[in-house]
Amino acid sequence: MNIYFAEKLKSLRAEKKVSQERLAQYLNVSFQAVSKWETGNTYPDITLLPDIARFFGVTIDDLLCVAKIDEKRLFNEYSEKAEDLFRCGDKTGALALWQEAYRSMPNNIDVKEMLMSAYFDADREKHFEEFYDLAIDIYNGNVEGKACAMYYKSQAIAQLARAFAERGETEEANKWARRSAPIFNSMEIIEAKIDKGEDLIGDVAFCTYWFLEELFYLACRVGNDESNALGDGYAQNCYKTVAQAFESIYKNDDAGFEQLQHLYILHQGVAEYEAKKQGAEEEIKRHLERAFECCKKSMTVKKHELKQPMLYGWTVPNAPSDHKINMRYLADRLKQNVYDPYRKTAWFSEIEANTVALL
Repeated sequence: MNIYFAEKLKSLRAEKKVSQERLAQYLNVSFQAVSKWETGNTYPDITLLPDIARFFGVTIDDLLCVAKIDEKRLFNEYSEKAEDLFRCGDKTGALALWQEAYRSMPNNIDVKEMLMSAYFDADREKHFEEFYDLAIDIYNGNVEGKACAMYYKSQAIAQLARAFAERGETEEANKWARRSAPIFNSMEIIEAKIDKGEDLIGDVAFCTYWFLEELFYLACRVGNDESNALGDGYAQNCYKTVAQAFESIYKNDDAGFEQLQHLYILHQGVAEYEAKKQGAEEEIKRHLERAFECCKKSMTVKKHELKQPMLYGWTVPNAPSDHKINMRYLADRLKQNVYDPYRKTAWFSEIEANTVALL
């Protein structure tokens, strides 16, 4: 029996305005048995399925939500392929997959959310109308899928706010931002305050993982903000601080592909700022060597559970099929003019040679 049966039975009974006792009487079972079926604690004997389906005037496939199970399988297939494309940097390919999935499953909330995010990631300005329509549809809905309905609404709010901000529509961006929940009133923070035991450990890992991710993106925003009145020195120190946070939490570089990618970007960024001001050569060397080390380690990441404090039990996936993407990014950054004064040094030549060798 599948996980959707309990909800389907409950909804059919409510739709027909039939009590548990009435259904139990028809099937010659106890009403407690029907109650347990609806909570998912037990399931009816398979021989009862034709009678239950007949009672409600549906097929056994409808009763067992066969279409929903097939849709879940199909969604997982699309998700796996699209995630690998996205992790390999092919956002356009991922978008095409989710567009195809949407044509097959136009009412699936998970597909809608993934397509909305794919439009946002691939080219939110080019696809603004399609992105906007999906975001508004999700925001106005109240459907749960793999996640709760509030998650989808929050995702729509966040992406709408960012999209309008990038279009220079500040008032509209702020309007959407004000519709979100304050961070410390979020579901995850509240659960971390009420859970115990294994649930609490999982809450801590979840929050730590995503807080670090947001720290990385905040540092990058500072680095890309040309209106930053505090200048490059402040941006460089933000990169350093966040890199230290990652290395403190992800002890011994036991991290996922993306987290090692973040570390590479941060260390390369520190080196770039230092080279830009023609600062300490040793500082540039140290951070570029660390950036190379992170890229190299990211190539061999295998799926496993983390055991370090604050991330205990968090699962990192295998490196994507294009596991050399970080090394290619680094090779491109090393070609920048800002590194020309160091290009003939032994240490810089060694980093370049090692990068080329691994590619």
